[in-house]
Amino acid sequence: MKILLVTLDSKFIHANLAVRYLKKYCKDENVEIKEFTINQKFEYILNEILSADADLICFSTYIWNVEYVKEIAYIIKETKKDIKLLCGGPEVSFEVESFMRNEPYIDFVVSGEGEITFSEFITEFYKDTPNYESIKGLSYRVNENIIINELREPVINLDTINYPYDEDEKFEDKIIYYESSRGCPFSCSFCMSSIDKRMRVFSMERVKKDLTMLLKTNARQIKFVDRTFNADYKRSMEIIDFIIKHNINSMTIHFEITADIINEEFINFLKKLPVNMFQFEIGVQSLNETTLDEINRHMDGEKLYKVINQIRENNNIHIHLDLIAGLPYEGYDTFKKSFDGIHKLNAEKIQLGFLKVLKGTKIYNDRFKHEIRYRKTAPYEVICTKYITIDELLSLKNIEEIVDKYYNEKYFDKSLNYIFNHIFTESAFEFYESFSMYWRKKDLYRMSHSRKKLYKILFDYIKYKDKLTDGFINYMRYDYVFNNQFEDLPDYLNRNAEDKYKRIKRYLSNDLTFITKYFKDSKKNERIINDFRIVDINNVPTLFIYKDKENIFNRCSTYILSDLIGEITYEQKR
Repeated sequence: MKILLVTLDSKFIHANLAVRYLKKYCKDENVEIKEFTINQKFEYILNEILSADADLICFSTYIWNVEYVKEIAYIIKETKKDIKLLCGGPEVSFEVESFMRNEPYIDFVVSGEGEITFSEFITEFYKDTPNYESIKGLSYRVNENIIINELREPVINLDTINYPYDEDEKFEDKIIYYESSRGCPFSCSFCMSSIDKRMRVFSMERVKKDLTMLLKTNARQIKFVDRTFNADYKRSMEIIDFIIKHNINSMTIHFEITADIINEEFINFLKKLPVNMFQFEIGVQSLNETTLDEINRHMDGEKLYKVINQIRENNNIHIHLDLIAGLPYEGYDTFKKSFDGIHKLNAEKIQLGFLKVLKGTKIYNDRFKHEIRYRKTAPYEVICTKYITIDELLSLKNIEEIVDKYYNEKYFDKSLNYIFNHIFTESAFEFYESFSMYWRKKDLYRMSHSRKKLYKILFDYIKYKDKLTDGFINYMRYDYVFNNQFEDLPDYLNRNAEDKYKRIKRYLSNDLTFITKYFKDSKKNERIINDFRIVDINNVPTLFIYKDKENIFNRCSTYILSDLIGEITYEQKR
């Protein structure tokens, strides 16, 4: 018999953790993994699955792929009735009976943590007369009846679960998911992790052994899926310290943390972390106290601000702050206040999300209380509530896109700072709101735009608002040159501000003193003329030296030209 584990990831760069756990735990050579993405051609996926000629096909099911899974499973059962189909994962672990009644072609469902359940199930599946009655966490069919067995308790000793990845797997430019713990100490009503309040951890010996192997890969990023990585701050410090010592390929490491539980010892530890290696995702969700109480999100707002500002002072850790629109008691105006509150923290990213009404969560049970209406198909995203209308949520969708394009990519920092300091001084949200209305007026949401075009759109918007000044133009010119190494200055930013320094640029690109001082890593005879630019900023010749474009803390260095070149009288070379 052949058993196929199938996953449809949301993006190619992701590597599914769940199916790898299942394969490694059951230690069965007949189990094969096929990994796809929801962006691949449907017919290709179906053909690849059927060509495996499996007796049992098992789907790892989530909100981003469940509709694809149901369609694929339906076609398989309609055409290959002897193939048995199993679904597992968070999307099918709750309200199992209604799922199996609505999808009669699904033969089995595994609820909750699946390693032990799946291993016991395939042992029985091989038998001529399998007996599934005693397998906790399994649901199955007997003729027209749906049998739902008792739920299985979560695994306590996580070290019994095998390391999920094969040593010969290729992870170049991919995101590897890893967990050092399961469960969460908090009870946020919108989150699946609130269902299991028991925090369980892999031993430190096991974590270090796993990370030793993961850090040898060429993955783009290791993303810890621990719901609160810093719940035990001493443990998290030990893991981070181990990563620093063994991260030979300088991978990016992503953690989800809770900021307001951080103490001074942890803050001082974070000050010493390498630049650009770590990302912290902090779920703020809302600053409205009534909302936070209702969703069981108990947070010390004052400490949150203090901690995030302390982390940011060192410019070594990327901070991503999350907000959720559509929560109970959160209307459009209170959301605006929440947005302005976290915007002031100047995090690297603001991730503006929308409530997902997930089965099994408290928010799902409270949906009638708060008159939450949501999409009937995955991802079950909110469409309106008692507190916010569909029109307001659609406006926030537009604002989310603007924030993502202009704030999160960090290509417009100086321009935005000028706007917040001189035009929209009271509320950053009001700028994004106004700018998004301009996008709608000009029908700009209809198509995608290059980064070069995004600069022109912002310039035209400020001109439309009758707020165009030399100061804004200089800030935008700075952003444009800083973030676009090979793009010529456009005419609207005064191309002559750079063109007039062409002669001195050519001279400097061959000057040994200049090269030695500012390009220490350059090889002999290597041309550096494309690695720096000289542009007027506020009528001051400014030197831009390009470094690591992937490093938002160190993309480019800037200097006042006359302050730096003592050996060269550049005025004589112009």
